Amino acid sequence: MRKYFSNISLNYPIALFAILAVNGMVNAAVLEEVVVTAQKRAESLQEVPIAVAVLSDEDLINQGISGTQGLQAAIPGLVYNNTGATAQPFLRGVGTRLAQNGLEVSVATNVDDRYIARPTASLFELADIERIEVLKGPQGTLYGRNATGGAIRVITKDVDDEFSGTFKASAGNYESYTVSGTVNLPLADNFGMRITGLGKWRDGYAKNVDPRGRSDFDDLDYQAFRTKFRWDMSESATARLTLDYWQRDDLGGVENVDLSPGNLGTTKFLAAANNNPITTEKGKLASAMTDSNEGEEFSSQLRFDISLGDSGIDLVSITTYNDFELDWIGDADGGSSRHLDAFVFEKSDGFSQEIQLLSNNDGALSWILGGYYFSDEHDYELTVDFSDVVPGFTFSQSAQSIDAESWAIFGQLSWTFFEKATLTLGGRYTEDDKDVVGVASQLEPVTLGAGVPIDLSDSWSEFTPKASLEYLINEDVMVYFTYARGFKSGGFNYPAVTSKPPAESALDPEILDMYEIGLKGDFLGSALRLSAAGYYYDYTDLQVTRAAAGVGAAVTTENAANAEIWGFDLDAVWAVTDDMTLSAGLNVLDTEYKDYTASAFIFKIPGNAASSYAEAGMTRTPIVADGLDMIRAPDFSFYLSGEYVFRLSNASLPIFLSYSYKGEYDFDFVAGPREALLTQDDYGLLNGRATYKPDHGKWAIALFAHNMTDEDYYDDNVANGAGIRVNRGAPRTYGVELSYNF
Repeated sequence: MRKYFSNISLNYPIALFAILAVNGMVNAAVLEEVVVTAQKRAESLQEVPIAVAVLSDEDLINQGISGTQGLQAAIPGLVYNNTGATAQPFLRGVGTRLAQNGLEVSVATNVDDRYIARPTASLFELADIERIEVLKGPQGTLYGRNATGGAIRVITKDVDDEFSGTFKASAGNYESYTVSGTVNLPLADNFGMRITGLGKWRDGYAKNVDPRGRSDFDDLDYQAFRTKFRWDMSESATARLTLDYWQRDDLGGVENVDLSPGNLGTTKFLAAANNNPITTEKGKLASAMTDSNEGEEFSSQLRFDISLGDSGIDLVSITTYNDFELDWIGDADGGSSRHLDAFVFEKSDGFSQEIQLLSNNDGALSWILGGYYFSDEHDYELTVDFSDVVPGFTFSQSAQSIDAESWAIFGQLSWTFFEKATLTLGGRYTEDDKDVVGVASQLEPVTLGAGVPIDLSDSWSEFTPKASLEYLINEDVMVYFTYARGFKSGGFNYPAVTSKPPAESALDPEILDMYEIGLKGDFLGSALRLSAAGYYYDYTDLQVTRAAAGVGAAVTTENAANAEIWGFDLDAVWAVTDDMTLSAGLNVLDTEYKDYTASAFIFKIPGNAASSYAEAGMTRTPIVADGLDMIRAPDFSFYLSGEYVFRLSNASLPIFLSYSYKGEYDFDFVAGPREALLTQDDYGLLNGRATYKPDHGKWAIALFAHNMTDEDYYDDNVANGAGIRVNRGAPRTYGVELSYNF
């Protein structure tokens, strides 16, 4: 373990906990029970034989987690990268780099009961959240849709029976402003609604030094609205309807900067040749791009919960729909050259229907049976501006449409076969079908690299079993062993025909088998809560994404590898006193590719100067990956937080501090010392919040700060034919928030 700690600066977290702990070694409080729906029924977190991290609404506020990508700060083992528009979550080393049209991510995202198919729709801001559950490991039974790595479940607050509401407004540096509000309206004894609105605006974290492009990058202009209805149709039947809408017009997460040494990259070479601006200074970039990421999504969910009389069975019907559209950009060369300026147009229409039958008695047997249908029609086109190399030349890599259909039947049975032991058996049979059509672009005069027209189809099926055995050591401590299989559907690259002939273009599914042993328990009179898990993954047919050869900004994905993962998770919460709570979590990973000859980008020439465009940039070289660590899988990560509530005469003053650490990891394979730029150094983020709350509870005012030490880290880091570019993470931010409850 020594290597995991050798480069960690522990000054901040040690000081944090030393200050907080000095007040409270006696008068331990009692932790409240945490209820989750990870197994599609309400259960105590400590009784579920699954490794689950749970963040409440208060946790999200304290830790400054305002969007899905921010979850990585509070979940050890979660690396959540972002190209600017496309989510790239990796959980326990399992994830997807860039899932374009025809592919999906390995860590599924769900909002309430709706699965979000597109990674570009998985990046959203949070408002009026009940809790977030991060289910670790493959979820092949109850959340089977492409969840080889795990599932992120965002649960929004439900309609309740009381008139109430809240209003929040905040302001901070970088001219950031947030306004949100919620009102809960009981319109009748059996009918109510809940309305939530959110608006967020911020200047860019990076100023553009190229006068041809927009002035700010990594800015924010985002609005969202949600309306929820609940109708208690009878004592045994309830209907819930949720309508969601969001829109954005910004470059949030887009801060592409070329870091290639000297002018070895084509970006800096062309910039120097054309007398265009160049910068690598933090808080600045150079780009000729003038557009923004402009998109919107409307979605709906309709859920019926019906108790079937005295049968001891509940019926649940869930219908979801979404209409998603996004025009987004990617400055793939990372600089002011119009060389690989990429523009993506995508549209997705999705529908799902799920039926569940669940037992609702307290007997020795509990079970769930269900059926699931999902469809998604997704249109996608990538165009590239290449005009600094060939004057006036822009091209497309085809207009491609994917029709995806999936259906599944699933079931899970838990049997408490004597007082202290429970056996759970489950399984899911899934069949996926995908049809892809690619045609020449209607937007650009030239279509490259796609071999259009394309008209292909394929299908895949898999049975994914699960088995758990749990044993109660006593009424407060449980141990369990779980085996589970995860399945991620096969699919097609964009464009569907790149390096393979059409008959071989489809990718096989990836399969992950998990073996996990865990312990969950409450100790010290329910003042200390622990959850620990050790696990082994046998991972086959990984869908590995790399930059495609040749001209363009495309990537390609291959069934290129097998892998093994060993790991250990630990989460702890300690209510030291009524006024003091400490939390901690860690993840240790040992990952290794098996039977894999990969390729890596390497700069074309030695030295720091290219004399011609042909000499500049990067080319691919074979690399034996067998035995190498998996990408984006830090060996060690941890999280610490502490809250102390100072009691004033007519108010309280909670002080919250947290520290999140991620160990070193590679964004891509590193071929040599000059390519070591692709390695993310270990880093830690220190966040804090202080809130003044009068005892009447109507209003509160808070001061907050995130990344207080202004740590440098990357949201993304990519090698391609142009060179190495990065997206920088958020700098130090701070502000004030006012809230009012009624």
